Amino acid sequence: MADLVSAPAMVDLEQLYSRAYYLSDCEGFSEFHKTWGRKPSRRLAKCIELLGPGRGQRIVDLGCGRGEVALNAAVRGAQVVAVDGSPDALTLLREAADRWPNDVAHDTAWKNRIETVVTSLDCLPLAGSSFDAAVMSDVIEHIPRPQILSVLRECLRVLKPAGRLVIHTQPNRLLVDWTVPFLSRFAWMWGVRLPRNLREEMTAGARGDYHPSEQSRGELRDWLQQANFVIDELWLEGSYPLHRIFGDTRLKQFLLRRFRQNNLLKELLAGQIFAICHRPNAVRKGK
Repeated sequence: MADLVSAPAMVDLEQLYSRAYYLSDCEGFSEFHKTWGRKPSRRLAKCIELLGPGRGQRIVDLGCGRGEVALNAAVRGAQVVAVDGSPDALTLLREAADRWPNDVAHDTAWKNRIETVVTSLDCLPLAGSSFDAAVMSDVIEHIPRPQILSVLRECLRVLKPAGRLVIHTQPNRLLVDWTVPFLSRFAWMWGVRLPRNLREEMTAGARGDYHPSEQSRGELRDWLQQANFVIDELWLEGSYPLHRIFGDTRLKQFLLRRFRQNNLLKELLAGQIFAICHRPNAVRKGK
């Protein structure tokens, strides 16, 4: 496992994104404690599945955190560059790699396929057009809004033509900023105590300075289009908010039966957003 030269940090990430944050707050920490990333959380496992890493592919994991996606991609044969602005995140990735067997799936060289770099995501010290795929799993909501476009354009730059980007972000901003405050006024009618601000029930790492740029599906679409990505799929899922808002009621059962087929319900009540997009073969100049 090699370390690349670092670039200046976009923001002071060392204070916010500490070892304690990754081991006691950042989603998936309980699974990480048990398996050091070999069996990641459902959200991370889905990102790995969507990424589809394979032998010979070059993948960049932007905002890699503890490294679950990067480690599993390397085990599957990909050459991975794991990027994060937090030194603690990459320390945990290396510690996790040391805890994994040297021989996974009869492959003793998999650890040599991971490189790490501490850097700002809007100034990547990586060659242009050099990656087959990129992943940003629960990253964009942590980026200050003025820098989102720069980060996405850097991602576009390092991808090969037709190279894919997989994104996951949560929570859905419409859910926490509109749906929950509105429904909290009426939740007593179906016997549920619902706070006006759902973030009060979230961990510290899911609010405040940690989440300056929560997204709706429409906002994420606009950012990707401004960065000149071609969007292949962009969707909402995750029915947990329905369970929290409506409790054990017939109304919840009624909505759940219609949730998967009703786009309006998803826009207002889904908790997670996924996107798959790619770099066009020719990038427009000036974009």
